[in-house]
Amino acid sequence: MKNKSILLLAAFASLSAMSAMSAFSATTQNNFGNVWRSMPEAANDQVRVVYYRPSDAVSTAPAHIYVDGEFQTALLPGSYSTFCLNPGTHSLGSFTNDAPSYQGKQQQPWRDNLAAGKTYYIRASLDGTGRPLVTSASEAQQQLVGTRQQIHLLSRASSVVACQEGTMQSYDNYEFSSDLLFNFASASSDDISNEGRKAIQQLTATLKRQANNQPHIVVTGFTDPIGDENSNMQLGQRRADAIKKLLVNNGLSGSNISSQSMGESQVSKQCQGTRKEQVACYAGERRVIISVENK
Repeated sequence: MKNKSILLLAAFASLSAMSAMSAFSATTQNNFGNVWRSMPEAANDQVRVVYYRPSDAVSTAPAHIYVDGEFQTALLPGSYSTFCLNPGTHSLGSFTNDAPSYQGKQQQPWRDNLAAGKTYYIRASLDGTGRPLVTSASEAQQQLVGTRQQIHLLSRASSVVACQEGTMQSYDNYEFSSDLLFNFASASSDDISNEGRKAIQQLTATLKRQANNQPHIVVTGFTDPIGDENSNMQLGQRRADAIKKLLVNNGLSGSNISSQSMGESQVSKQCQGTRKEQVACYAGERRVIISVENK
């Protein structure tokens, strides 16, 4: 890794933080790229890292991600960044509001040996410690659904290398508004609208034409935060189950389809006003994402 003076590191950190704060106030279109889809596994001689930050109301400040003491990106709520490294010992960390000392660059308290051929899923910590919150692949996949790639800043981490293709299948995500599929607060398959049935039928027909074999499909239900959290988790699951049933009724194999709920856990904004105003404001949060294995 190249040696850089503390002064140069501080200058880069200042520019990075200023860029991050500026980007935070810019439009979502400028900040975010593709919706999450499962990444290939790391090549046998590389390490793949997926750093992510689910939507949350804990803080809106960018989480500065550092790799070996150098700036990688600034994650906003509901975003992820993926990058590759050569195997070996590396330091990783995330810090919010770390100006003007930029301890994320200067201290690097968390260092570990990263193994070749592995993909590490790391949730950005917001508690000021910088500690990488390593999560299992299955847990991370659930938390990553609906997040978007952070693209508004360039990496300055010299140890990051171009990723080589691995072997794991990736997924295409098809997003449907819950308001298109269901009446508000409804999850019954009998209540799916004619427009929703038609949209699912069209997707099913497309999948049948494209796939030589039945693809693996994950149906994920999301809700707005109106009402009880546990009830919303159950509502998201019932909606996902109803869409799974509709996919099966249209000729896809149920053994290849799984369903899950994220409830209100991925809500990306806070809406105020009357209940009617909140229902309208949160329309984009009520959705079902159908993730289809990309052959």
